[in-house]
Amino acid sequence: MFFQRCGASRMGNWPMNETMLRRLNEKRRQIAVWLLLPILVGGCGGAEDAANDSPAPSVASPVRPPEDNNNRPDGAQQKTPKQPPQSQRVYRPDDQRPQHDDTRLAEVGIQRYESQRLILYTDIDPEVAKPLPGLMDEAYRAWEEYFGPLPPNRAGSDFQMTGYLMGDKRLFVETGLLPEDLPDFPHGRNRGIEFWMNDQEHDYYRRHLMIHEGTHCFMTAMPGVLAPSSYMEGMAELFGTHRTDAQGRTTFRIMPTESLEVRGWGRLQIIAAECAAGRPQSVMDIFNYGHNSFLKTESYAWSWALCKFLDAHPRYRDRFRELGGYLQGTQFSRKFQEFYRTDLSELNREWALFTSGLNYDYDVERAAIKFPATQALAAGRETSVEIQANRGWQSSGVEVEAGAAYEITAEGMVTLAQTPRPWEATAEGITIRYHDGQPLGRLLAVVVPKNATAALADGIEPVGAAATLRPRVSGTLFLRVNDAWGELSDNGGTYRVRVTRRAGDS
Repeated sequence: MFFQRCGASRMGNWPMNETMLRRLNEKRRQIAVWLLLPILVGGCGGAEDAANDSPAPSVASPVRPPEDNNNRPDGAQQKTPKQPPQSQRVYRPDDQRPQHDDTRLAEVGIQRYESQRLILYTDIDPEVAKPLPGLMDEAYRAWEEYFGPLPPNRAGSDFQMTGYLMGDKRLFVETGLLPEDLPDFPHGRNRGIEFWMNDQEHDYYRRHLMIHEGTHCFMTAMPGVLAPSSYMEGMAELFGTHRTDAQGRTTFRIMPTESLEVRGWGRLQIIAAECAAGRPQSVMDIFNYGHNSFLKTESYAWSWALCKFLDAHPRYRDRFRELGGYLQGTQFSRKFQEFYRTDLSELNREWALFTSGLNYDYDVERAAIKFPATQALAAGRETSVEIQANRGWQSSGVEVEAGAAYEITAEGMVTLAQTPRPWEATAEGITIRYHDGQPLGRLLAVVVPKNATAALADGIEPVGAAATLRPRVSGTLFLRVNDAWGELSDNGGTYRVRVTRRAGDS
């Protein structure tokens, strides 16, 4: 044995009595303990390697504040602060995408196009296909900026997806690129970091759908994602809405300006049709969508609208963007309720007004509503408020009662455009142009009940310079200067509006 050989070489042929032998054995035990200690504590690879082998993070203990030695009682021993355990490194799953015979695929008309973040197999026109992987690289940078970077995998390779864009689905079935066990889909579907999509009639929607599926690949790259389906689909739709400028730079999460910009998408038309048919959706209706809800296109439209509203609204967006850090496990729903508990009633009422007027080029930021304190008017009492032309709906500060009569008068002048010359209007509006069936600049009114959660069925009332309003429901009276929702920024001026509860109404 090693220790015996060491002892013999050190002692030579010296005779050893019992005391010397006992001391030598004790020394051997001490040496053995010190030599074995690193193995017992850290494993063969040491503490760092042991941490690297763990796929899941651990929660580090909080760091205790340092001892205040000046205030320690006399005679007390100084405590050594406990060191928190080293956080275990987190890895994303290994890349297990299948490898394909590109030469054989090319022989049947399926070409491969590659960028840093996407390998694309497709049989569509090469001139259409070539730019698509680069677009996905731009989308990846947008995802990282929004959600944060993904953890590395153990191999240290870049995150990359494989997509299959199918013009002739038969080719992809025959070559085995379309798995037999993949459920059927009308447009696109992802599994892990692969996605499959049918080619689309319109160039825009082809790109939109590819980014949509890529967003799913990114958001589900880590295991255990249990965020609501409406959030997952809504965010995929949100990133899918994009615009590329003349220099080739792409902006994501846009509000489309017109239908021709997003041909084939159609979400805004769907929402308008659903509201007109009496099927508006509340925030909680959408939040509670299950997986099967997305067998209908309407669910994609409503999920996009909710994500767009919360992501663009100046009062709600910071909280909403923080939710992107809670995709795994069941914490997302709890965090949503925690983040919006204090102003959920206001959010619901604002959502009701947003969906009532949602259209192309809607300026969510300028349409954001402030909720000042309100009051009910006694019979014969009045109040006044300034209504700005460059904002959306604005609270009058008045709680109206169903069936009571209110006299509303307005005076002043606003400017609705600056080119080719300023368009000036009074509260009656100017008939040179109309929006939603009313002259530009006309004063409009709507009553929003306290418990409103979805688009308003009672609609909007034209007021003009003077009108009597007898609301069918009780709630807060909101007013605005009529103009297209995307053209508020160049407006100026205010109307001074007086609201009087008619004497004799009680």
